Amino acid sequence: MTKYKGLYIDHIYYHSKADIDESIKQKEIKNYKMRCEIFAMRKTMEASIFADEQAEKLHNEFGISWEELEQIEIEAYQKV
Repeated sequence: MTKYKGLYIDHIYYHSKADIDESIKQKEIKNYKMRCEIFAMRKTMEASIFADEQAEKLHNEFGISWEELEQIEIEAYQKV
């Protein structure tokens, strides 16, 4: 049995597996936003693939719907 209460990773205390999972999910979403911003600035096929790979990871591993991913993408494009 793994104990998570008080687990300290990257200068953050976690109290449950759900806390760790949510933190990882938020980092991956932040990574996707960054990749979308790169695509918005460069508009290359490589940047498109770079962002698309992260979108597929978020959809397949974290269960984020394509509609939610599209909203995240729109928000990232509005920043640029």
